[in-house]
Amino acid sequence: AFGPVQVLHGVGFALQPGRVVGLLGENGAGKSTLMKILAGYESPTSGEVVVDGVVRAPGGGSRAAEAQGIVLIHQEFNLADDLTIAQNIFLGHEIRKGLFLDDKAMREKTRAALAQVGLARDPYTRVRSLIVAEKQLVEIARALARNARLLIMDEPTATLTPGETERLFALMAELKAAGVTIIYISHKLDEVERTTDEVIVMRDGLLVAREPTRRRVCTENPHNSTG
Repeated sequence: AFGPVQVLHGVGFALQPGRVVGLLGENGAGKSTLMKILAGYESPTSGEVVVDGVVRAPGGGSRAAEAQGIVLIHQEFNLADDLTIAQNIFLGHEIRKGLFLDDKAMREKTRAALAQVGLARDPYTRVRSLIVAEKQLVEIARALARNARLLIMDEPTATLTPGETERLFALMAELKAAGVTIIYISHKLDEVERTTDEVIVMRDGLLVAREPTRRRVCTENPHNSTG
């Protein structure tokens, strides 16, 4: 609740490893607020977040959520353009060697994370020089470098080309196979149908449906065409 306005009404659900879950609902349904609570950017007025049977302590913020492997990739990128890729990936999570930063370790871990998402860029590249699709991959690489177990994607294809979207879908399939759970928020129902295992539907702050994703099946015989 924000003051007298109740935004969410008893919404609760469990998530299993290695699943892609579509989160659907109109603007104002409460999706973003719910995901911000899950990722630690908002504190719940009531209720709790439980990970592996352990209740998350209140007030830990996004750092506590990330420690549990929960990472939100914002629709508007949360990157510092003037910093390098490596600096962005380890911002607030720097690796140290005694009193000094361990640049070598961060560079190598960044290189490994970039290889995992298929981005052939030097870790010392400034983020300002990247195109939108590359920034998207840096966001995902940062999540992987922080050992994400639950990755929340909010309209991830909004600014991507069809080719870049296909690359993202392939990466999602790899993450799913590795046991990462993905919450996929999108208004593009064809993408939800293609990429998710199940969908959760919200309306006016309520959870109104949770069902396995239904995929359309074409019954026409392409060889039976009359031209």
